[in-house]
Amino acid sequence: MAQRPGLLESGRLIDQLTDLETEGLARNISWRSIETIRATRLKLRVEGLMPTSSLPLAP
Repeated sequence: MAQRPGLLESGRLIDQLTDLETEGLARNISWRSIETIRATRLKLRVEGLMPTSSLPLAP
């Protein structure tokens, strides 16, 4: 199973994807590629909001 990136690494990846999207828009790359970049960035953001471990159930 792949290990999820840490908070700092995740932030860097999000920044890199944002830069890649901006560059792609400037170079008129396909919308499919832009949407893939956006979906990947959104996935990283959502994963960052999710708890890393299960919460204990109430007795």
